[in-house]
Amino acid sequence: MALPPGAAPGKGSKNHTLKVGDVTVTALTDGSITFDPRVLFPEVSLEAWKPFYDRFPEYFAGQHFRNNLGSFVFSSGGQNVIADTGYGPHGKMLGAPAPGELMRDMARRGINPADINTVFMTHLHGDHVGWNMREDEDASKPAFPNARYAVHEHDWSHFTDAEMLSGPRGEAVNRSVLPIQRAGLLDLMTGTTQLAPGVEAFHTPGHTPGHMSLLVSSRNERALLIGDIAGSPMQLTETEWLYTPDWDAEMGRQARRNIIEQAIEEDATVIGSHLSYPGWGRIITWEGRRYWKALGE
Repeated sequence: MALPPGAAPGKGSKNHTLKVGDVTVTALTDGSITFDPRVLFPEVSLEAWKPFYDRFPEYFAGQHFRNNLGSFVFSSGGQNVIADTGYGPHGKMLGAPAPGELMRDMARRGINPADINTVFMTHLHGDHVGWNMREDEDASKPAFPNARYAVHEHDWSHFTDAEMLSGPRGEAVNRSVLPIQRAGLLDLMTGTTQLAPGVEAFHTPGHTPGHMSLLVSSRNERALLIGDIAGSPMQLTETEWLYTPDWDAEMGRQARRNIIEQAIEEDATVIGSHLSYPGWGRIITWEGRRYWKALGE
């Protein structure tokens, strides 16, 4: 079956901002990493990805994924919220060198870390908290000196469990999350929370116990930041494929199904950390199946 036409490599890369009513969204990146998709999708053959090559050419380097490490700044009512802080300058992720580009990209976009009011962590995996601290200059200082840092209490409880802290997932939490809590800068969310005018966090568990998404609502326009509900644009089509980073596989599948239905019902733009840069698009239907289609195509 032919897929709907996709973006050419790099298309849309000059457009770094999105307007959702009165809310401005700025796309940032910590860089990208290239890896074998079987690392995260062990039950999916390399052949199974081939139908997506033409649809998402920017996402593939041969048979490997070229995965964006995205962050976003939501500016509304004088407040600036950054969603996730990338992997940071911490060596390798999934066996690939991590570029650690976020601070340089913020400078390129004219965004001062001191102007950020809230650091919203969709969840506490290492590629979403890596620049919480200013690792390139002074690792004892928060990267966003005037911000509060917010995460759901279920993720805090899960990732600060003694067993978790002593395992592979604990490295990032020990390095990039616990110092925030010790500095008194961490806020634990228990449910739906307004972070700025028209920017609301809500609980979407499955990828992690406390995974959260954002609903942006302004002037009858909507957008959904989905964090890692989908770790690639292909997962918004293949919602059922096993994705090993999901804490609960079936809850992860249900979260993908739910967010797609919500996006369609609310006519919302879908924004994702690991979707094709700059990371926003719409859900479309093509020959009876649903796909994510980048805006600007």
